[in-house]
Amino acid sequence: RAAEAIHKGSGRAKKPFLVVDCGAIPTNLLESELFGHERHAFTGAGERRIGAFEEASGGTIFLDEIGEMPLEVQPKLLRVLESKEIRRLGSNQHQKVDVRIIAATNRDLRREVNEGRFRADLYFRLAVLRIALPPLRARHEDFPMLVDELLSQIGATPEQAEGLRSTELVKELRRGAWPGNVRELRNYLERCLVYQEPLPIGEVEERAARSSGIDASLPYAEARRRAIDAFEKEYVRALFESHGGKVAAAASAAQTGRVYLYKLARRHGIKPT
Repeated sequence: RAAEAIHKGSGRAKKPFLVVDCGAIPTNLLESELFGHERHAFTGAGERRIGAFEEASGGTIFLDEIGEMPLEVQPKLLRVLESKEIRRLGSNQHQKVDVRIIAATNRDLRREVNEGRFRADLYFRLAVLRIALPPLRARHEDFPMLVDELLSQIGATPEQAEGLRSTELVKELRRGAWPGNVRELRNYLERCLVYQEPLPIGEVEERAARSSGIDASLPYAEARRRAIDAFEKEYVRALFESHGGKVAAAASAAQTGRVYLYKLARRHGIKPT
């Protein structure tokens, strides 16, 4: 949300704002996602694809979880940042692009550089201006605004939203640790909608674990990932069922892009009916 606020408050506000989650896209597809590809550039490339840099020209690209970007893709991103031009996979032509880059990570990139997991030249090219965002648990005054915004994003009805923005629940939310910050808060609110009631903070992971068969002996990060995967699968399946398998209608109801919804469906092996 901070990246989008920067975009909307700038001279590029009328141009595109695109988000690329570097941690959620497989390595073999990330380069195509960023720079595009020509038809038959690789197996499965049945048609030309416009990449994020080309699509967002004149606007802003938010590279989320930049610390997860594979080493083999990093020099290609650096080359684009230096030359301000891209080349689609399978093409010999270079195209000029004018984009602002905002990148975010929860990793210590200096440490990643020192340990050889992130290129030093790319780090210094990106770190022109650094903004440290406080964790959600240190921003108590933001909870009412965030709850309203997130409920709107996930398509809560006015009746559903009313039960999740009460003063008592906001006070409870402020007492949480929220190691996953705003994403974890969004996941919590989505689960509350699934269960049709406000859930005690500690009960969320417990219910998710019971419903997805998570082994409590697993490390927290792995257990949480499995719980989120289970929720995503349940949510997308229910979303398609309630909209007759129509992706456009489902994406509109979920207030998310069709491309992202397709990615979620593919990730969990769900096909629209």
